Amino acid sequence: MKAGIDFGTSTSEIAYVSNDGKIVLIPNHLGEVITPSVVYIGEDRKPVVGREAKEKALIEPENTFLEVKRLFGQNKELSARGKTYSPVDVAAMIIRYLVDCAQKHTGETVDSAVITVPAYFTDAQRKDVMAAGIAAGIKVDRIINEPTAASLDYGIDHMRDCKYMLVYDLGGGTLDVTVLELFEGVVEVKASCGNNALGGKDFDQAIMDHITGTIKKRDKVDISGDASHPADLRALMRIKTAAEQCKIALSGETGYRIDLPFLYSKDGNPSGYSETINRSFFESMIHDKIYSTEQQIKTVLFDANLTSGDIDLTLLVGGSTRIPLVRKFLEESFGIVPESAVDPDLAVVRGAAIQAGVLSGVLSEHAIVLTDICPYSLSTSVLRYDDEGEEDVYCDILIKRNTTLPAAVSKVYATARDDQTEVHITAYQGESEDPKENYLLNTFQLGGVPKGRAGKETINIGFEYDLNGILTIQAEVVSTGKSAAVTVNTAQMGKNLDLSKWKNAPAARRYRQILNKADRLIKMHGEGESGGIAAEIKNAADELKKALVMGWEFVILEKYKHYLTEAITDFEEGDED
Repeated sequence: MKAGIDFGTSTSEIAYVSNDGKIVLIPNHLGEVITPSVVYIGEDRKPVVGREAKEKALIEPENTFLEVKRLFGQNKELSARGKTYSPVDVAAMIIRYLVDCAQKHTGETVDSAVITVPAYFTDAQRKDVMAAGIAAGIKVDRIINEPTAASLDYGIDHMRDCKYMLVYDLGGGTLDVTVLELFEGVVEVKASCGNNALGGKDFDQAIMDHITGTIKKRDKVDISGDASHPADLRALMRIKTAAEQCKIALSGETGYRIDLPFLYSKDGNPSGYSETINRSFFESMIHDKIYSTEQQIKTVLFDANLTSGDIDLTLLVGGSTRIPLVRKFLEESFGIVPESAVDPDLAVVRGAAIQAGVLSGVLSEHAIVLTDICPYSLSTSVLRYDDEGEEDVYCDILIKRNTTLPAAVSKVYATARDDQTEVHITAYQGESEDPKENYLLNTFQLGGVPKGRAGKETINIGFEYDLNGILTIQAEVVSTGKSAAVTVNTAQMGKNLDLSKWKNAPAARRYRQILNKADRLIKMHGEGESGGIAAEIKNAADELKKALVMGWEFVILEKYKHYLTEAITDFEEGDED
C-alpha cells in the first residue's frame, strides 16, 4: 500500500486512498489523526512518539526531541540517555510510528509513501526527508511540496471552480506561498516563495520571550539561564507549553490567563508567573513577523506574472493561519479574502494521499495531473573576464527558479588554462551571480582532459532535477567522452568540520567582526558562566562558522548572524544589569 505522509514541525499525519477512491485519515494508537512530532527516549532507549512524548517533555525535556524538522539540512547532533541522534534519526522514528499505525489500522503492509516538504526546502533538507523515509523502512516514491499537496486536496473536486489559486501555508516551522493554475485536470505550479525560518514556533517564542523578560526585569532572575541544566529545561518547557496554549486560545478568545506556579526560585523561595495576555497584545508581538510575509506574496505574484486581482481563490493552510491577524493582513495588504475550502491541518496529508493514490493506480492518473517546480535557481561556477581583463568567478544559472519539474539542462564550457588536464565542477543553489552568496551543493573533479591551448577542449555540464527536487550533476569531456556524475548528497556535509577554517571561507570578510567579538567574549567569560549566555554565544558562533566553512547560502549565514547578534546583546545587557 502507498500512503501519504505529512511530516510537520509540530504535528504529523498519514492517510491513504481506499479502493473506492475515498481519502482515509489513519488514527494513531490513541485514536487521533493528528500526532505531535515529538519523540521521547525511554530508559530502555525505545522511542515513544506523539502526545505521550509531548507530555514527557515537561518532565524529562533532556530526553525529548521536538521540532526536529527545523534542523533538517544542518547536520545537528542531538543526544538523549547518553546516545547521539541526528534529526534524520528522530524523523525516521516518527515516520516509522505513523507507518506502524497505518499497518495496524489497515492490516496491509505500507511499503512506500509520498512525503510532503515545504516548497522552499533546500536540496539538503529534501535529502534529509528522503533519508528519514528510507531509515523508517519505506520507499519514498515522491516528495511533493506542501502547498501543492493542499491544492490537490481542493482541486480534485473543484477543478473547474477557479483558474488561479494562491496557497498561503504557515505551519509550525515554515512559511510557503505558492501560486497554481488549474485547467483541464492539471494542477500546475506557477511560482513558489517562502521562509524556512518562520512559523508558529516563532510566535510561541515571542510569548516565551515576554514571560522570561518580565521575570528578569521584575525579579532579576534569568529563567532562560543555563538551558543544559534539567531544572532550567523543565522550567523553559513549561513556559513553552503555556505559550503554545496561549497562542492557540487567542485564535478564538480575546484573552488568556497564563498561570505557572513554582516556576523558579527567588532568594531561595519558590516563585511563579501569572498574567492575562489579550489578543491585541499578542498581535503586537507578532505583527512584524506576519506582515513580513508581504514580500513572499509579492515575489510569488511577480514570478507568476500575476496580480492579486488575478487570484480567484486563496487557501489558508497550516495551523498558524488560524491566527486572526493572518486574515487581517491578507485583506489589508492585498485585498485578498481567504476561503475556508480545506482543513488547514489536514489538507496537506490528504493531498499527499491523493498523489499516492494516483501513483498506485487507485485513482485514475487522468483524474488529476500535478506539475511542480524548482524553488531555487541551480548554477555552476565558471570563470569570466571583465572589461579590464581581470578574472572573475560567477554562477551561471542552468536551471532557473520556478522551472517545471522534471528538468534537464546542459551547457558546453571551454577550458580556461593552457594544458589543463582536469576541471573543477560545482553546483550552487541560489539566485546570486556571486558564489559566496549561494549555497554550495556539491563539487567534484573531472580528469582526463587532453592537454592543449586554453579554450580548445570543451566540457559539457548537465544538471538533471527530478520530480523529488533532487539534483544529478554530469560532466563530460566532449572530445574523448570521459565523464563523471554525482547525485547531490549532503548527508555527510558538516560532520567533523574544522571550524577554524571559517577565516578562509569566501564570505568570511562579511562576518569577521562579529565572530571575532564573540571569540573575545567567550575567552573573557568562559563558555558556561553568566547564566549560560556565554555558552549561547559559543553555540551561535559555532553555527555561523560551520555555515561559512560549508559554503551555505547567504540567507542562512544572515540568519545565524542574527542569532549570534541576539546572543551577544543578551549577554551585554545582562552584564549591565
